[in-house]
Amino acid sequence: MIINVHENFVSGAILEDGELQEVFDEENETIAGNLYVGVIQKIIPALNAAFVDIGEGKNGFLRISDVGKSYVQQVLSGKQPAEGSKLLVQVKHDAVGQKGPQLTCKLSLPGRYVVYFPMSRVRGVSKKIVEQRERERLRSLFSKLEKNEGLVIRTASEGMPMEIIEEELQSLRQEWQQILSSFKRSRRVKLLRREPTAIDYVLRERLNKNVDEVYVNEEKAYELVKQEVKKISKSIVVHFVEGDLFERFSIYQQLNLLQRRTIDLPSGGYLALDTTEAMTVFDVNSASFTGGKNHAELAFRINMEAAKEIARQLRLRNIGGIVVVDFIGMPNKEYYDRLFKKIRESFEKDPAHVELLGFTRLGLFEMTRKRRTPSSEQLLFSPCPICKGSGRVLSATIVLKRLSNALKEIDLSQYGSVKINLHQRFSGYMEKIKALVPAHREKVKVSFTHPDPNEFEITLSKKT
Repeated sequence: MIINVHENFVSGAILEDGELQEVFDEENETIAGNLYVGVIQKIIPALNAAFVDIGEGKNGFLRISDVGKSYVQQVLSGKQPAEGSKLLVQVKHDAVGQKGPQLTCKLSLPGRYVVYFPMSRVRGVSKKIVEQRERERLRSLFSKLEKNEGLVIRTASEGMPMEIIEEELQSLRQEWQQILSSFKRSRRVKLLRREPTAIDYVLRERLNKNVDEVYVNEEKAYELVKQEVKKISKSIVVHFVEGDLFERFSIYQQLNLLQRRTIDLPSGGYLALDTTEAMTVFDVNSASFTGGKNHAELAFRINMEAAKEIARQLRLRNIGGIVVVDFIGMPNKEYYDRLFKKIRESFEKDPAHVELLGFTRLGLFEMTRKRRTPSSEQLLFSPCPICKGSGRVLSATIVLKRLSNALKEIDLSQYGSVKINLHQRFSGYMEKIKALVPAHREKVKVSFTHPDPNEFEITLSKKT
């Protein structure tokens, strides 16, 4: 784990065998998890939903089915929600594109060891805790809950003393009472609880027994990490190293690779990645990898490499929604069973909820991955102002045809000089450009400083 503090901004990263797995940044604008006093602006019965002002620009979207009886009784004092009334809401997902943030009234307060639900009877223990005796030990905590309280015990609770977990639960209960009291006193839109800073988030959500080493470059953060590590495992080594750790561990270089549509695989194959608003598609290709083996073994080896890399890319890019993978076809079920096992193993360390649905009749692999925050692409990059994020510009032939039509509409004999300015990519088309006006070649001057590869500029000067 890397915790990099630069000019009071905190960035974090997780590396495994030198490869970047996740990245966090305090500058990333996320409101997921925040609790607000919101005001209902409009209820849409046809959608069974409401639009709620939470003071963050776009109104949030709330499904009325999220407002349960317990919520109405405890929070709204028995009154049903109506337009103009206030609600205590939590951001479930950040705004994406033109869509506002998704809100919920099924409130939760996450801690390191548990997630506390103040108005829900949910009970659960992390599926990643597999030992039955440990699961039963942790389940004993449910007997200490009130009738309308809920609790999910997180993976970090495994092996921890029960008094430490109970102490955190009590702290979350007290925080909830403070939030509820503040909500009842408030008369306008207001932020009640903000998710922790980047360093607190990284330490709470990602610092666990799977981490072997932590590198920190700032003294206060170093002391904070050492305190947290004492609670988790004595085997985690904490290093203090001055300087930019993202530079030292080549994280910037790995982040630059996120702009690429293709991802190389170790044996010479590659992944092609395409994303839409609702779906992500991976296409597995063999490329130059031949390996000298039969087709079945060749396809299987590339697919196994692809499974591991797809899990890394989804986690690193923080991609959510429906994911479809077109693996290379293989001849029998045994290969697909072994591949499915590899896929499942590859997602074991992904903190997001992942559901593996399996292979379709067409041989496509389907899965879903849930996330609450924007993808790394949305946070790290901006759409190109020229291509608007499509990755395409008009062909040179089309632009030159438009230029030819524009020149034909001008009586060039009336002008002393004609200046044509094009994008730099047309610098190899000088002869073709002058050939567009064969009778006036001498008076045409061409430059290549235009900023837009889809456009051109014609400047005419009168005869002297």
